[in-house]
Amino acid sequence: MIEETWPAGRRPAERAPLYYGRYELLSELGRGTSGVVYKAHDPKLDRLVAMKILRPELVSLEESGISLKQRFHQEAVAAGRLTHPAIVAVHDVGEADDRPFMVMEYIEGGTLADLMLGGRPLALADAVGIVVQVCAALDYAHRHGVVHRDIKPRNILVGPGVTKVTDFGTARIVGASHTQTGTMLGTPAYMSPEMVRGQAADPRSDLFSVGVVLYETLTGVDPFNAADLAAVLYRIVNLEPPSVRHHVAELPSALDRVLRRALAKEPEARYATATDFANALREAATGQRRTWSLRAVREAARDLRRSRLLSRPVRVTVGAVCLVAVGLGTWAGLRRGPDRPPTATSAAGVTREMEPAAARPATPKATHSTAAPTASAPAATTPAATTSSATTPGSLAKIATVPTVSPSTVRAPAARPVTPITAAPAATAPTSAVPVAATPQESRCLSVNALPFAEVYVDDRPLGYTPTACLRVPIGEHRVRFQMEGQRSPERLLRVTARHTPEAPVRLSYDFNTGRFIEQ
Repeated sequence: MIEETWPAGRRPAERAPLYYGRYELLSELGRGTSGVVYKAHDPKLDRLVAMKILRPELVSLEESGISLKQRFHQEAVAAGRLTHPAIVAVHDVGEADDRPFMVMEYIEGGTLADLMLGGRPLALADAVGIVVQVCAALDYAHRHGVVHRDIKPRNILVGPGVTKVTDFGTARIVGASHTQTGTMLGTPAYMSPEMVRGQAADPRSDLFSVGVVLYETLTGVDPFNAADLAAVLYRIVNLEPPSVRHHVAELPSALDRVLRRALAKEPEARYATATDFANALREAATGQRRTWSLRAVREAARDLRRSRLLSRPVRVTVGAVCLVAVGLGTWAGLRRGPDRPPTATSAAGVTREMEPAAARPATPKATHSTAAPTASAPAATTPAATTSSATTPGSLAKIATVPTVSPSTVRAPAARPVTPITAAPAATAPTSAVPVAATPQESRCLSVNALPFAEVYVDDRPLGYTPTACLRVPIGEHRVRFQMEGQRSPERLLRVTARHTPEAPVRLSYDFNTGRFIEQ
C-alpha cells in the first residue's frame, strides 16, 4: 500500500528505504524557511504522517538571540498544546543526526496556495467555508494563549471536506519568557500594520492576516501587492485596499464592510475575536439580516465608534469646521447689520447703499444736478468719497435725508460708501500668490528599506524610518545610509533625477543580517 504512494522514479528495488529515527521517509511535500516537510510512514503505528525536519544549514544559527533549534521546539510546544479539528495535530518530537524533527498528522490534498495557483479566485461558498474554519482554529488557539503570527495560504491545508491550520513556527505563547520585538516575523504580504512597525502582535494581528487571505481567496489578488518589499510594507501601514467588487463585481457588497473592519489599521477597530469575524462573514456571504437584539445594537454602536468615520481626528476636524462656520456666519451678520440714523430710512435706501461695489464697472452718470452743493463739496476732500459720489447718486440722495445741515454732519455720512468699495477689490491677492504657485517642486522619490528596520540618513540628516516607498529628496546626488541599534551601513551615493517619480523611484535596500546592500 505504501509502495503505491512512491513516485514512479523511486522503487524499493532501486534503493533501501530511508529512515529518520524510526520513521521511513517516502517523499518530500515542501520546503519552508526553517524546515523540510516529508511524507513518512510510522511503522510503530502503521500510519502515514507528515514529518518536518529542521534544515541542516540552520542548526547552528540564531535569530534575535534565539537559536533556530529552540524556535523549532517552540513551534512543537505551541502546536502540541492545541487539540482542535482545524489545527494540525502533533504526534511526536525528537532529534536525529543533531537535527530536531516534528511528526504531525498527514492531510491528503494540498495548501490553499495550491488552490489559487495562477491567481484563480475561489467560489464564494468555498472561500467562506475555508476562512470560517481558519477562524475556528484561531479562536481556539487564542483562547489557549497562542498567537500564530504567520497566517497565509501556504499554512492552510485544504483536503476533501477538511481545512487545517499548520506551521506555528513564529507563534507567540502568551506569557512566554522570550518574545521577539522589533524583528520581522511572518510573511510580509500578510503581516499586520503593528507587526510591520515592530510592535507586539496579539490575536487581532492574526485576524488582519485572515482578512488578507480572505481578500486574496475571493479575488485572486493580494490587496497590498507592490513591486518591492518597501512598497508592500508602506501600503500595509498607510493605504486602504480597493473594494473586492472592483475585481469581482458579483460579490455581495456586504463583504466590503466585513473586510474594511478586518483590515483596519488600528487593532482596536478590528473584530474582537475570530468568532465575531466568522459570524459577520457568514451573514455577509449569505445575506442574512442581523437580529436587532440589545446585544446586536451594542455591537453596532461599538463598530460605529471604532470606525474611522467617527475617529478622534475626524471629530476634531468636523468640530473645528463647525466653529469656523458659526464664527463666519456671526461676523457676516454683524457686517450686514445697517447703522440706522436717528430717523428711519427706507429699505430702498439701504439697498442703494450696498450697491457701489457691484456697480463700480458701470459708466458713471454725471447728469444728476439735483445734489445739494453743500453735500458734494465736503465729499470732494477725500478721493474715495469723490468716486463714491460720482458713481452712486443714490448714496447722495440718502445723505440728503440726514436732518442736520451742518457741514461736519454731512461730511461723515459721505465717507460711508468707502467701506464696501475698499473691501471689494481683491485683485492684489492673486498677484501675491503667483510667486508661490510658480515655485517648482524640485524633489523626487527615493524608496528605502532595511531588514529588519532602520533609520534613514540622507547627507547625514535623519529623514525617518524604513520602509518608505517615496522619501522626497531634492534632485541631485545624495549620500544615503542606514543606522539601527548602534549598527551602521556603508554610504551609497545615489543620483536622483526628474524621472524618479513615485511609480519609478530610486531604490535602495540593506540587510543588517548579512551586512550587504540588496541589489534590485
